[in-house]
Amino acid sequence: MAFVPNLDTLESVSLNEETFYGPDCVCPQKKPHLDSEVTSPGVGIQVMVTNQHPVRIFRRAAVLVVAMTKLLKRPAHRDFADSDLGDFLDNIFDPVSFQQIESSYAGAPVYRYTRSQSFDILDIDQKCFVLESPTQLVALHLQGPSAGRKVKLNIALYRTRSSQGGPGTGRMPVALGIKGYQLYMSCVMSGTKPVLQLEEADIRRDIESVELTRFIFYRLDSPNEGTTRFESAAFPGWFICTSLQPRQPVGITNQPDQVNIATYELSSR
Repeated sequence: MAFVPNLDTLESVSLNEETFYGPDCVCPQKKPHLDSEVTSPGVGIQVMVTNQHPVRIFRRAAVLVVAMTKLLKRPAHRDFADSDLGDFLDNIFDPVSFQQIESSYAGAPVYRYTRSQSFDILDIDQKCFVLESPTQLVALHLQGPSAGRKVKLNIALYRTRSSQGGPGTGRMPVALGIKGYQLYMSCVMSGTKPVLQLEEADIRRDIESVELTRFIFYRLDSPNEGTTRFESAAFPGWFICTSLQPRQPVGITNQPDQVNIATYELSSR
């Protein structure tokens, strides 16, 4: 272990003396003959260069650092502190600037599948959902025998470990499928905005990747009105909607109930 001489010992020795600290002694000794010697004129600090064991080199470097602090202007009543050494090193080396960057990383959302339920769905204009070829969902009014064309939603229910949704929050994660088919609604980016589409899939299982988040919607219930909305988990602020005009595709909007209908009634009868 490297030996560093006591500061009190240094205080009692003049820097003008040609002395050094030996490897095994804490007392000043006469300077021996070394391989080479460099003297800083006018300062009185001896820098001795020799090919010796690295432990001795470190020991002498420590002596040099402590000795240099005697040349610094500091109040006589204050002991040598870490800040003194820092100021000394700043005068020797170029200052290094550091930039603190604060960032956060959000892991992939985890949705735990629980169960599925079937519901009839009507928008608040009493339009039903109808599946048209090939895989397009439209909303229109149905009466009489044609009422059998309406589709039921197979709603898969999930739990999430995040605070974004779950029982009691009014934001239940769900996946919206067409009963009797392996078709589920998904929200994806097309051009400059999200679009709603039907995909053939079976996602009645845990969802642990960002890619499958396109199938997840938050069911936002209004218990007092008995209505609900469906907000995209992949594109917050975008809601499943129908047109004010009949027989138009079911889509998605970020302006719910303004130029479209984004509020629905569900029944399990």
